[in-house]
Amino acid sequence: MPISQRFLGVCNGCKALCCTLLSPPITEKEKHDILKAGFEDHFTKIIDGVYAIKSRDNGNCPYLKEDYSCEIHRVKPTLCKVWPVIPRYQNNKRGIIVIKCPLFPLISKKEFQQTKKEAEKIPLPIVQHLWNISPVMKQKYKRFEYEKF
Repeated sequence: MPISQRFLGVCNGCKALCCTLLSPPITEKEKHDILKAGFEDHFTKIIDGVYAIKSRDNGNCPYLKEDYSCEIHRVKPTLCKVWPVIPRYQNNKRGIIVIKCPLFPLISKKEFQQTKKEAEKIPLPIVQHLWNISPVMKQKYKRFEYEKF
């Protein structure tokens, strides 16, 4: 299983900065799963089959709770599940980067390999949208160091 609830204390410590970075692109199925589970609709369509979770006015994910836990944890999108392992798309090639957030040192090799495999399965339109984010979001993203794989 990718990164789990056992890291909640770490997320509390950084105030879930990852949940303030951008509106993650998600698949139509992920949107459907979230709505089917009874959560509010906070989505905007980007292109056919790809949606974004609309941020609150303060930039936070609308599903981020006051204690910095995820309200939709059991059905959260793959892009959120695989954090801090992020798929990338550059020069027509897919790859992986690992964000050096406070979770990074706590991830075992086995969890890393499994999470990397999950990140590699994220559909290309989602990955492309992630890397075509606005300059404002790219500035937020630069708060983290990362390593390319």
